[in-house]
Amino acid sequence: MNIHKPFSLVALGVAIFVQSACTHQKVERLTDTSPVVFKDVSDSVGLVTQANWKYGGPTVADLNNDGHYDFLLSNHDTTPVQLFMGQADNRFNEVKNIFGKVDLHGISAGDYDADGDNDILLSLGGGNGLKPQPQRLLRNDNGQYTDVTEEAGISKLGARGRSVRWVDLDNDGDLDFMQVNAAKMVNETAPRNIIFENIGNGKFRYIKSPGFEEVEAERVLITDYDNDDVMDMITFTSYDKTSIWHGNGDFTFTNTTDAVFPQGHDGYPGAITIAQADIDNDGDLDYYFARGKLYYTIANNSISFDKDHQTLDLRDVGSKSHDGLTLYADSDLVLNDFYHFPRAKLLEFMPVFIGANKQQITTPHADHTVTQAQAKGFPTEITETGWYLGYLGDDKWRLEWMLTDDLAWDVRASFTGVTGYEASWQPQNLAVPDVLLRNDNGVLTDISQRIPDELNSNNWGVTTGDFNNDGNADFFVYRFGELKRRVADVILLNSGDGHFTSSVAHNATTEVGLKSHGDSGVAFDYDLDGSIDILSGDDDNGKWHLYKNVTNNTDNNHLLLKIGYSQNGVDPYGAKVWITSQGQTQYKLIGSSNANHSQSLLNIAHFGLGEDDMISDITVRWRDGTTQTLKNKQANQLLTLGKSL
Repeated sequence: MNIHKPFSLVALGVAIFVQSACTHQKVERLTDTSPVVFKDVSDSVGLVTQANWKYGGPTVADLNNDGHYDFLLSNHDTTPVQLFMGQADNRFNEVKNIFGKVDLHGISAGDYDADGDNDILLSLGGGNGLKPQPQRLLRNDNGQYTDVTEEAGISKLGARGRSVRWVDLDNDGDLDFMQVNAAKMVNETAPRNIIFENIGNGKFRYIKSPGFEEVEAERVLITDYDNDDVMDMITFTSYDKTSIWHGNGDFTFTNTTDAVFPQGHDGYPGAITIAQADIDNDGDLDYYFARGKLYYTIANNSISFDKDHQTLDLRDVGSKSHDGLTLYADSDLVLNDFYHFPRAKLLEFMPVFIGANKQQITTPHADHTVTQAQAKGFPTEITETGWYLGYLGDDKWRLEWMLTDDLAWDVRASFTGVTGYEASWQPQNLAVPDVLLRNDNGVLTDISQRIPDELNSNNWGVTTGDFNNDGNADFFVYRFGELKRRVADVILLNSGDGHFTSSVAHNATTEVGLKSHGDSGVAFDYDLDGSIDILSGDDDNGKWHLYKNVTNNTDNNHLLLKIGYSQNGVDPYGAKVWITSQGQTQYKLIGSSNANHSQSLLNIAHFGLGEDDMISDITVRWRDGTTQTLKNKQANQLLTLGKSL
């Protein structure tokens, strides 16, 4: 809708009724009870955050290796990166000023210098392509964070940074890293995507990687889909196809998408977050793709209409355009939340003109009532940037908006008192079906039909864990919701027979009904009580929330395994863990269980055991090939494997 399309009163006669095309989701079909229940403990544990933008999920890692998870929170460009350190009393203390306010996207934590604590990578945006920036490396020295980007040799290749990942790409025992970036602008000369090899002594060097460097992706999941102990990757983006790359162990990758994806696949475009888990306990990783449309896509022909509350919310592109629609209201209209996301400083405010005489009012951010008499008539000519609203009689109103140039990233407006609407264009359907792929010995089978229909929505995130300790991996899916209203996220409980049951009655969406949106999160056991909790971010003026799992799991057992360093001093990333109880084996890959822009390091592996109270075998294999095995261990305890540095 970014082309110039003039409107006139004559055109109103060909308008079509499209109320049914709204984005309102009917969550009533989901179950209203849940066997898994959470409690928001954010404030009580010291996780006090502000309502602001997010970008790509949190990073959860034990930065000081004290056995308590810490949180790194990205708030895009609204608030500096936030660090909350976990304490022995299960509270969190904020460490301020580890890095200033920047155009921040992804965060990753890993011990690149093998000194026993985890260092931080930050992926910075490029100022809409005008100022490509290198990633930033913060070395952790006993809780003191020093920017060593220049001294590490990684300051010369700027990019529009999106996702950073610690990963050992040559299996030499130390952590290299990659950065996956947004599309290059005309002034960029560096590769789109970048790999740096760890050469020791705190230094890195750029390594060419043909194919990978030009991948159209902004996100990447580090995985091992074929169990060959060489890290692979799944690259994806909200606006293009997903691809699979087999790691060759020498900083290069082979595109195996067509060989691994199901025959006849479409590339599964629109993936925003991918979670990996062994859902069928067969010893390999299966994948859940949460798919949807991000802001740049939503800002085009998007409408949410709630007939019961008589509210209509609108978003459209901020590029050169002229569009409109007809509103029906049997009384006055209330205008609010008129907003534009400016490009640079090209548009200070977007004026609002009322009636045939184009009387200008203050752009309404709070409720502003416009009567039928005030808005009588509609302009015969529209030539300047602004909103135009007029009353035509017979409960019919006309709304048009015009931008004379590419002045904003998007424009938004909300109305109360609306009983219906018409448009000569089709509002876009924001729903993109999620995808569930079962791994069958390195080849993926599409079993998306097992995802409940109610999840055919605009989903931005997914995380995974065994939330009820029954021995089966579950999923938690984040829904964008309405344009201006948060809806409940969905928990998917794995029945163990290849199917899932869904619910929204889990209490893990605090901001339902508010003006935020579901974004992304990470599932883990923050207080080490044996139940999987969730750290979630609510985007677009939402907060961060920590949800404690308060489910009554007394009938089911668990096991926690803290994975340290191998005997050769290799860090936990990429370690593989198997446990066997009553003949059933569960498998986990240490690292991040899901991927958006950020990457976590979940080195305290959680296993639900159902009614089993004894684990016959526990085996850990680090990426250097060393192993450790424990036999005949009681359930419901935390065990440590590997060593501390």
